[in-house]
Amino acid sequence: MTWACQAGSIRKTKELWVDKYTPRSLAELAVHKKKVEDVKKWLEEMLMAPKQTVGGWTLVLTGQTGVGKSATVKAIAADLGADLCEWTTPVPTLWAEHLHANSGLRYISKLEEFENFVEKIRKYAMLCPTSTKSKRKLIIILIDDIPVTSGNAAFARLGKCLTGLIQSTQVPTVISLTHYHKSESNDTAMWNSEDLESLLQGAGAHKIAFNPVTTNSIKKILIRICKEEIYDAPEELLHQIAISSGGDIRHAIMSLQYYCLDPRRHSSALATSATRAGSKRRDSLVPRQESYGLSSALPSPCGRDETLTLFHALGKFLHNKRETNCDFDIDLDPFPLKEKLRRNSLKMDVPEKILSQAHGKVRTVTDFLHENVLDFIDDEAVDDAWVVVSYLSEADCLLTGSLFTSYNSENMAQLIAASVAARGVLFGNAHVAPSRWHTIRSPKLWQTEQSFRSNKNSDPWRDGLVPATMSLGAAYCLMA
Repeated sequence: MTWACQAGSIRKTKELWVDKYTPRSLAELAVHKKKVEDVKKWLEEMLMAPKQTVGGWTLVLTGQTGVGKSATVKAIAADLGADLCEWTTPVPTLWAEHLHANSGLRYISKLEEFENFVEKIRKYAMLCPTSTKSKRKLIIILIDDIPVTSGNAAFARLGKCLTGLIQSTQVPTVISLTHYHKSESNDTAMWNSEDLESLLQGAGAHKIAFNPVTTNSIKKILIRICKEEIYDAPEELLHQIAISSGGDIRHAIMSLQYYCLDPRRHSSALATSATRAGSKRRDSLVPRQESYGLSSALPSPCGRDETLTLFHALGKFLHNKRETNCDFDIDLDPFPLKEKLRRNSLKMDVPEKILSQAHGKVRTVTDFLHENVLDFIDDEAVDDAWVVVSYLSEADCLLTGSLFTSYNSENMAQLIAASVAARGVLFGNAHVAPSRWHTIRSPKLWQTEQSFRSNKNSDPWRDGLVPATMSLGAAYCLMA
């Protein structure tokens, strides 16, 4: 069968492969056998435990999306012959419907719906047969969609709801917590996820952490699917999909189906992969992607979208979020720094990686930082402002003569300038202003330069109004 015929038969299939090939048994799981055995052993012990047992009925599964947490529980429940009661998020009442409440609809948030669900399974005895003579019914509760909260009040409500469930339930309950990739979620959701994990463990929940699915395991699943679909996919394509999925088996299956719809995508995907692999041999300040782990595999058309918007990247640099508690052991440090030079660890990736993900122009990044950074520095920290402006001025000097160079350019001066600007803002701003809403303003320097270009007779550099030795950053301060 030709590729064109194969693709035509695949297009006629409306079913998604990720649903069609959902694991139905333990043998079909791509999860490491040790993790499957640990989860199965815990569930078997809880299903056989006496109902009078207090606490210890909750299991927390952690890991990134697509590593088989929920699939493992469902496959084990089927293997043990247990009924699986799964929390399914109700269809929310749209806010627009609530505003035009002629129909009498009341807005119910996802968190409130979840609280109602937990209250029901705590209150009613339908999950626990009261008759001791009847055969005990095996029931497992799976909570897979934890509401993402925003703000301390909502997070406190969610924590109280779950801790109450952990301390009162007498049915094996599995809570799946997803650790989102940093480019997929905001900092607040990541922070709440980590806090929630610690809170559940403190309430008495048992934890099992799932690792990303290995490349070889993903390739085996993809090969099996190709055989089932009678599709001859190139070995290089399967290997590239497995690497680019970042350990997410669902993502890999979706990518495979996407490429099988049009075989012409194969050559473009492999060519793009080869081009980007070759470009990694060039000089760059960005550390090798392998150092970021499986979730940041070699980018490709079938890989995760790890790009950041320019304003997202600027926000990371300007807000300068750091760990609050960092102990410095000066005795163990071979090169101890003075106290004024020490900084707590950043709650973000290295600046160079953020810049590469933003795909912005170096000049644009530095101009925006120069325009807005003072709003994020404490009003009393004059020294910090001077240090930050000094670093930005040095970045301007490196950028002289290359106004429109991208961060991905081969010009080493551009890479150094971007690093100096970003790291200068992060290091120099030792006294960050209190967190509040800030509007990111467009650089006034752009308006000034545009005025200069439109009026050739008012060029301060040509007329000697600005000394030739003055840096662009210092000149900008005068113009502002």
